[in-house]
Amino acid sequence: MFHCDVKPIYISVDIVFMNKMIFLLVSTMLLSNSNFETKVSRENRAAMENKKIKCRWVCDKKLYKEQKISDAISFYKNSKDYKFTKKPF
Repeated sequence: MFHCDVKPIYISVDIVFMNKMIFLLVSTMLLSNSNFETKVSRENRAAMENKKIKCRWVCDKKLYKEQKISDAISFYKNSKDYKFTKKPF
């Protein structure tokens, strides 16, 4: 019987591939962490600190969610495939 102890070169190819991938990942992470400074004007800063504007934003957000819910309910009520039944508590 003939026995050959030749090992495939797959291991070296995998190591080269992994080194390239690690280099690409590290370089993209270094480039993506660049910080950009944003300049805020006096008017924008005053708007950010204004409690009335914050309250209006929160109220608008709640109204938007309620409108989406009511739209979904009306869609299912008008649908032929779904039926609502009233159940006593």
